[in-house]
Amino acid sequence: MGRTDVRAQQRSRSSGATPLLLLLCCAPALAIPLALLPLPYAAGAALAAAVALLALIHPIWAVYAAILSVPVQDLVALPGGLTVTQAALLVAAAALAMHTLAEPERPLPLGRLFPPMALLLLALAAATVFTPYSRAEALRETLRWATVPLIYVLTLRSLQGTGDRGQGTGSESVPCPLSPIPLWRLIGLLACLLLAPAIDAAVGLVQFWYGIGPASFGVGGGHVRAYGTIGQPNSFAGYMNQAWPLAVSLTLCALIWLWRGAPRRRGLIALAAAGGAAGLLLAALLTSFSRGGWVGALGGAAAMALASIPLLAPRLRRVAWRGVALAAGGLALTLALGGGGLLPGALAGRLGSITSNLRIFDVRGVLITPENFAVVERMAHIQAGWNMFVRHPITGVGPGNYSIAFERTPAAFEPPTTVRPWYASRGHAHNYYLNMAAEAGALGAAAYLLLLGAVGLQAARAIRHARGLLWRGVAVGCAGVTAALAVHNLFENLHVLNMGLQLGTTWALLVVAETSSSA
Repeated sequence: MGRTDVRAQQRSRSSGATPLLLLLCCAPALAIPLALLPLPYAAGAALAAAVALLALIHPIWAVYAAILSVPVQDLVALPGGLTVTQAALLVAAAALAMHTLAEPERPLPLGRLFPPMALLLLALAAATVFTPYSRAEALRETLRWATVPLIYVLTLRSLQGTGDRGQGTGSESVPCPLSPIPLWRLIGLLACLLLAPAIDAAVGLVQFWYGIGPASFGVGGGHVRAYGTIGQPNSFAGYMNQAWPLAVSLTLCALIWLWRGAPRRRGLIALAAAGGAAGLLLAALLTSFSRGGWVGALGGAAAMALASIPLLAPRLRRVAWRGVALAAGGLALTLALGGGGLLPGALAGRLGSITSNLRIFDVRGVLITPENFAVVERMAHIQAGWNMFVRHPITGVGPGNYSIAFERTPAAFEPPTTVRPWYASRGHAHNYYLNMAAEAGALGAAAYLLLLGAVGLQAARAIRHARGLLWRGVAVGCAGVTAALAVHNLFENLHVLNMGLQLGTTWALLVVAETSSSA
């Protein structure tokens, strides 16, 4: 190791020790005012101070805090009207800035996915400038999207090994560890990516079993659709789809690790943790009764199967192909049982209505009944989104302005955007690709598709070049998350409620998996 690397390590150790010294010196002074506060406020202030100090020590703690804040973002009100997640993002941005300035010899890693993210932000900014509606709402939506590259870059920086140097510049800048990434950082990050959705999944399962929720979420038998702390079953299902593929992939890795002779205790702990999270997440996805979520899950499972089979030994590949055939047969059997009326009514009804949601028709003149209300309403929002795109084809109506354009009363002699009697917007076009085209025009839609394509190529590179069982499992799981999101977005808008923090971190793992040493 050269002198430069030794000095970098010494500076890193000394910079990490400074916040600890500050904490020890300031602890007595902080204890007195904290003791005078009510217990909830004192606990919150102590937790916030601890997170800020840990983020000073290493930026990975800011990533942990941001991911774990998503399920509780609207449950706690902070001073100034901030949510917990917004406060965590401020800490994350400050941590990224401070650690970058403190170590100028370590260039900021961007990876191949940063340029398409930046291009999408530019398209959204152009749509914000030229929006005929609310520029303030457009700016807010653009800033929400900006959190994705923020957490992405911070994760890349956090997962650099000791003495890392960027390899190349611009779009070719990727983490290139001169020493392995400390395992605790990766394990902690994976734990947060599974723990936050798993806690929300447990809340959703309780809601389903005990029927806790609005009557409109009812599915019969005294049960309701699971919605967790997210608030809506379809968005809740999207949150589950951003986690269960990783949990399932890590469960399979734990099984293979045990089969290869791993220490029994550690192997069983890993298997129990990953398998338990996978079971919770999949059960919650099922009880959300989200048709789009179920179809997205099938897309994620198919992507994982196709990605993982080439990594197996020839003997195991044959077993895997049989498993794929059995899964396909099970899906066909489920559909057949649903058609024959042999499945529970609620489940059969949701499965049967998937095809109805894929059918395109003109809602004008359709007689609305309780049975077709949801399908007709969805198609009315799709038609409204298409009308917005046709009238503003280049930059759209502006990010976040779908509802404003939907509900606006048309001027004289101007054809309405919506199909009456649909006056109230559900917030999006029930298809995110069309929603992006409506809000950001052809520029935004093309940039979003380019980003998804770049992530797909990065996933293929990560799976092909990942070294070590753990990194291969991470690559396959993150590819499944991306596929599930891409398919589920045919029915919903999953880029809401700061779930982009989960997604941006997942995409960063795909970049790191390509170049990291085995773990």
